[in-house]
Amino acid sequence: MGSLSEDEGNRYLGTSMTPTQGNTSLMTTMSTSTERQQLERDGFCVFDSVLDDDLLRRTREVSDRLLGAQSAEHFAIQKSTGSLVSVTDDPFFAELVSAPGALRALTTLGYTNPKWASGFVISKPPHSPALFWHQDWWGWNEPISQTWAHPPQAFLMYYLVDTSRANGCLRLIPGSHRKRHKMHDAVPDAHTDGLRSVTDPDHPAYHAAEGEVDVPVQAGSLVIGDSRMLHASHANTSDHRRTVITLWYYPAWDELPEGVRAFIGGAQLPDTWDGEPLATIGSLHPTYDGEVAPTLWNRIPGPEFR
Repeated sequence: MGSLSEDEGNRYLGTSMTPTQGNTSLMTTMSTSTERQQLERDGFCVFDSVLDDDLLRRTREVSDRLLGAQSAEHFAIQKSTGSLVSVTDDPFFAELVSAPGALRALTTLGYTNPKWASGFVISKPPHSPALFWHQDWWGWNEPISQTWAHPPQAFLMYYLVDTSRANGCLRLIPGSHRKRHKMHDAVPDAHTDGLRSVTDPDHPAYHAAEGEVDVPVQAGSLVIGDSRMLHASHANTSDHRRTVITLWYYPAWDELPEGVRAFIGGAQLPDTWDGEPLATIGSLHPTYDGEVAPTLWNRIPGPEFR
């Protein structure tokens, strides 16, 4: 499909919404905002102009420096993704993790105690192939995978340049976070070496999918999406790099199963994040001091997801 029509664009930017019915009886992170309604119904929403010019400029500079330090082998392995460089490689990203505009967006969605877990610099070089269809939720063994209308895990994507179909904008399948799509079965586990390195360009993971829409955005805007939603990107056919910073949050931290919190809270940041960077992210840093066993990692939705 091409870019959103004007009517579709208005819908996906939250100007024509109807509330989504979900299992919310135990949820405390409620909001009646149109963005929250869209997030629950479609699996994503967009907030314009979240990063100011200065933070956007500095994010580009740090990202370009990290990308310039990667080997040719890294880009070959990540041919479809483009790159996959952890933001923990540079403590500068603590400032992006705690960006006031992002926290305001999460508050608008009803999330007042989110936690941040990880993130990546994902950059598609000029004339690089499409990113494969995939979803990123790893807790499919948990019942909330089927019952929650809102995201157990969410991506916050900052594109560092204006995006379009030509330079590899985001594309996604609205509603696929709540309803099984045939792409779930065509690509049950998309995070494989073969798909990343494009060993089979004819694989359905790289091609158009029923119901997909394009989500072009301006540099500095923020796309928030449910990790269960199927998403991908177009090929970058332009002469310039197209970079996105993807940060992973757990918006409704207090409502998550204890096993999920045990898994996330057990992760450690590099020593380079001690001191000021850790202080900068403050309460966004997840911790867990209970005794429940961590949820087992499982990225493949089972038959109960229908």
